[in-house]
Amino acid sequence: MSPQPDRTGVPTDVRPSTSLDDALAAFVAHVSKGDSGRHRGEVARVVSDFVDRVGDRGAEAAADLSVGHLESYASHLARRAWAREEDSGTGITGRTAHQYFALVRSFCTFLLERDAIESNPAKSAVATGALPDRSIGVRGDDREQFWSADTREAIVRWTDWRAEDALDRGWLEPARATRDRALVAVLAYSGARGAELFRDPQNDRRQGLRWRHVDLEEGTLRVYGKTQEWQRTPLLEPGVDRLRAHYRRQDPPSEEWPVFATSHLPSLYRVVREAEGVDAEPTKETVWDLLHEHDLVPPAISTAGARSLLKRLSTESGITEDGETLLPHGARRGLGDELYDTSAELAQEVLRHQSVETTHASYRDDNVGRLREAAEDALDS
Repeated sequence: MSPQPDRTGVPTDVRPSTSLDDALAAFVAHVSKGDSGRHRGEVARVVSDFVDRVGDRGAEAAADLSVGHLESYASHLARRAWAREEDSGTGITGRTAHQYFALVRSFCTFLLERDAIESNPAKSAVATGALPDRSIGVRGDDREQFWSADTREAIVRWTDWRAEDALDRGWLEPARATRDRALVAVLAYSGARGAELFRDPQNDRRQGLRWRHVDLEEGTLRVYGKTQEWQRTPLLEPGVDRLRAHYRRQDPPSEEWPVFATSHLPSLYRVVREAEGVDAEPTKETVWDLLHEHDLVPPAISTAGARSLLKRLSTESGITEDGETLLPHGARRGLGDELYDTSAELAQEVLRHQSVETTHASYRDDNVGRLREAAEDALDS
């Protein structure tokens, strides 16, 4: 008896005899229950490539998967990483190879949990041993950015000056200037991910931080975390101060307004034009007044928009990290790096890692120099 599909045609019961194509469809449907956006697409793309490759090597059903298939796939990823080592314009990094293999390992775990396979071939030492070192193919452009304390303070102080100069000289709308300053400060002093603060066009659940998610008195934000659950995260006082100033300037008519609304005029015009009961044609000078007057909610700035804004501010100010323009996630990593120096557990709590082991994995390598100094000090004492 073959597995019964649901109304979408996806099998709901995966067995050893289930074809790998059907098993893949069931796995993607399973992943979609937790995330409807970018992650689902990445899973489908990577695991589909794996299924196609092992299909060429004779694996048709779930039960056909073997350690040899996983070793072959790991070797394929290693060849792609070494290709990038030779030519930065091709292949993938070793780090990406491990990420791809982790997705395939999750697929195998999915099959194992449903008794479609007897053991997880992706956890075999033979298979994992064929993977490349994570550093293979990693060049300067691939490094993970960490804002230093000096960088964080410099960019926040520069946006302070920029907002004040815009208010004094009138070369930029006051609401936009204070929004930009608050956006940088929240990135710098919250440890929140960009996807938790800004709109992700590929994920309907991520529409950007709203004012109802902000408690300025307690200094906390409520964000939709990486775990697909709502979580509270602290916002340090420098971020609270600048966010409070932004709130006064924006003066949102309701708590449903995004904290960081887009400044993309066509998007704002569209909201006004599609609203019922608004006869006026929006212009650059009137669109915000119309949004306030009719309590129309503008879209939040997108993750790509926030990244572009930060890059522009970095370029205008000349403030970079090791010569690279500033990236949103560099603020989170930098804050976590400083907190880790004080306490791994504190960094874990602020960054909302599920375990302290994750925090160690993220920051231990970057603290080797400091660990060496501490060890030498301990021996000398």
